[in-house]
Amino acid sequence: MPFVLRCEQELQHLGSWWQHVALVGKINSLQVAKTLLDEMEMTQQRFQELRQQLVENLAQEKIRKLNLDLGSRAQVAIDILVRNLFERTADVGFLATDGDIRAFLDPAAPHPPSAEQIHERLRAYTAKYSVYDEIIIIDAHAQLRAHLNEHNPLPPILHDPLLAQLASAQAPPYLEIFRPSDLQPLQRHAHLFAARITATDDTHSPLLGILCLCFRFEDEMQGIFAHLAQQDTLIAILDEKNAVIASNNETLLPCGERLRPALPGQLGLVSYKGKEYMVRTATTSGYQGYVGLAWRGHVMQPLHSAFADEASSPLDQDSPLLIQQVLHDDTLTHISQAAARVTDDLTLAVLNGQIISAKQDAQEFMPVLNEIRGIGHKTREVFDRSIHSLHRTLRDTLLADASFQASLAVDIMDRNLYERANDVRWWALTRRFREIFAQPESLHAQRQELEGILSYINQLYTVYTNLFLFDLDGHVVAVSNPAQTPLVGTRLPAEMPIAKALHNQDPQQYVVSAFMPTVLYEHQPTYVYMTAIHAPDSVETVGGIGIVFDATPQFQAMLNDALPHDAQGIVTTGAFGFFVEPGGQIIASTHEHLPVGERLALEPHLLRLKNGERRGSMITFQEQSYALGAAMSRGYREYKTTNDYKNDIIALIFIPA
Repeated sequence: MPFVLRCEQELQHLGSWWQHVALVGKINSLQVAKTLLDEMEMTQQRFQELRQQLVENLAQEKIRKLNLDLGSRAQVAIDILVRNLFERTADVGFLATDGDIRAFLDPAAPHPPSAEQIHERLRAYTAKYSVYDEIIIIDAHAQLRAHLNEHNPLPPILHDPLLAQLASAQAPPYLEIFRPSDLQPLQRHAHLFAARITATDDTHSPLLGILCLCFRFEDEMQGIFAHLAQQDTLIAILDEKNAVIASNNETLLPCGERLRPALPGQLGLVSYKGKEYMVRTATTSGYQGYVGLAWRGHVMQPLHSAFADEASSPLDQDSPLLIQQVLHDDTLTHISQAAARVTDDLTLAVLNGQIISAKQDAQEFMPVLNEIRGIGHKTREVFDRSIHSLHRTLRDTLLADASFQASLAVDIMDRNLYERANDVRWWALTRRFREIFAQPESLHAQRQELEGILSYINQLYTVYTNLFLFDLDGHVVAVSNPAQTPLVGTRLPAEMPIAKALHNQDPQQYVVSAFMPTVLYEHQPTYVYMTAIHAPDSVETVGGIGIVFDATPQFQAMLNDALPHDAQGIVTTGAFGFFVEPGGQIIASTHEHLPVGERLALEPHLLRLKNGERRGSMITFQEQSYALGAAMSRGYREYKTTNDYKNDIIALIFIPA
């Protein structure tokens, strides 16, 4: 720790010089020196005790800072991945019940789609869910029937063990695997989500085949790592055997390498390839009960740079925030105050010595006293400078952490809402919806079937309070949530973008309501995603579908996940966060006295950010001092990056200072 080492060396030098000066005083002023120098020696011992406390506390603060920083990055790496993979578990369950895919595999189907039609359907799916690079359909006899990626050389008969695992009626709803497989022979690991395809939704329905969704694992991880990595930092995902399955630097940290993880919640020191690293390892906290394949996030920082001095901006000496930096106890403040008292005592002792020397005409002792007083003041200056320097480092680190957490919050939001935009477009392609809506006279009679399909989808995708279908006049035809049955037959509220949704002729298009209270969400504000339903095999609009995002708990969870936590996972006391629109209108809040709908009064520059921009600032808010992190949404993959939809949202994270 260069910073701590310099402090210790400077104090040691001053202590040694004090002893030399005192020795000179004893030799040259025997008649007055002994008593006075003994008293000053006791003062020096008090400084020495404080020096040890100072050095220990400076080191502890440096370690605590590193522990929190590496721990946060390890936790984010695994939790962001798990959030993404949770969505895949619902996707595979839904697509395995797709009517076209069932008909394609069912030998009893009267008009099964052709292989080309199935390929086109799979292409339409991946156009909306770009997290997949391959979809494979296998029949009940392990024979390959269709797959999407023409560059994936698959044999006609497949032998992966997952086929046998899913053949039984008692098989789990889906299987997730990450290992070598003949389903993706060119990949070192296939990351697959697989589910049974059955003739009907009945649990005893005969098996028709297996559906496999192949996740773009390496592509996804590089996006996550790019957001988390710092200079010299190595970030990896470890499997249950502590082997690297992804890293931000495969040259230094190749896949398959076995690493020694840190103990839970603790900072570790390991030797790897001749270098020493500080490490943190984090287990996922899971998402809605899903924890994945027992993977962990792992971050390694070279020891030589782990405690390098940070480049700090100068402190405003007149700022009231100067001495209000975040410290987890008052130890350093007490040390500074104790050093001031010792310096005052030394000044009095020197003054007393000067009086005695004058009385005894021992003028030769006066320079010794002045030098000792100077050494005392220099020692005090080292104490204060070191503590203020640490305060500045903590201040800058706090600002960096706040802006990082804000960026994390808005990234989680973009990733989550990306899935919502995908869902509504894909569900609009459901063949039974298209067939039934193409015969408007049968809509009322088919309501039970429509609601059965909607209810099944809603059970898989729990982030919605309701899914609904509507006709060309904007009247609700069916709902997924029985509690919303009174909506059936009524016209959708005027604030819903009905006309724009029904005007969509491109299956890639969708619309989103403004974030506002709506009867569709018990008069609370939310987003409603909508798009058109087209007739089978044409672009004629026959109806529409809407999905009601459960904004209140979902946004609350996103913000809570992004707030700073201690090693026990508890949110830092006094920290809170918001999602706001550029004008400051709150759309989500963890502050009990600033609810959704209120407007935040902040400096304009904090609400005028470019997409992807983030910044930190020390502010006074409601008469309290905070480190504020602000970050503007930037989109995820094609969502909000291809002019499909513009919705600028700013995440604000407040950490008490």
